[in-house]
Amino acid sequence: MPRENVVGITTYTDPNVSIPPHVLTTGVGSQEKTLAQVISSTKNNKGKLEILEERLRAIEGNKSYGFGDVVGLSLVPDVVISPKFKVPEFEKYRGTTCPRSHLTMYYRKMAGHTHDEKLFIHFFQDSLAGAVLNWYMHLEPTHIHSWVDLVDAFIKQYKFNMDTILDKIQLQNMTMKKNKTFKEYA
Repeated sequence: MPRENVVGITTYTDPNVSIPPHVLTTGVGSQEKTLAQVISSTKNNKGKLEILEERLRAIEGNKSYGFGDVVGLSLVPDVVISPKFKVPEFEKYRGTTCPRSHLTMYYRKMAGHTHDEKLFIHFFQDSLAGAVLNWYMHLEPTHIHSWVDLVDAFIKQYKFNMDTILDKIQLQNMTMKKNKTFKEYA
């Protein structure tokens, strides 16, 4: 005896009658589907949903936005900064002047902290701007083990600016040494 249950699936109460699943139907009229089609559709939708959820997780990431390893972000991961330390104001290096001059200026501002090489390396980034800061941020920590390594990398990167024409202030500050000829001075 056929009977339709609450969800619209036709069931049979006669235990002697065996009906294959592709014959059982759900729905009404033109929207009738066999039970096999409903199950298959549900599995396909579930698979599609799982794929979409996986893609969404890949797009959104795990909400760390690449910053999950905080220790790996620092060029000097084990730097210790005293709560009393105040970062000096630096003239920002933008890659258009002599890198040696910038290093000299930086060294003079940080002279009171020369005993702490890690602090020296860490705050060098505060003296950089624009593309130069981007260069610093992409340095490999495995290549920079000391202040000398950082200086060498910096000079190598911006060496092309060392042979630039002197500006007015630099020319005014030049003095001829007593044992030099005018030709050597000029």
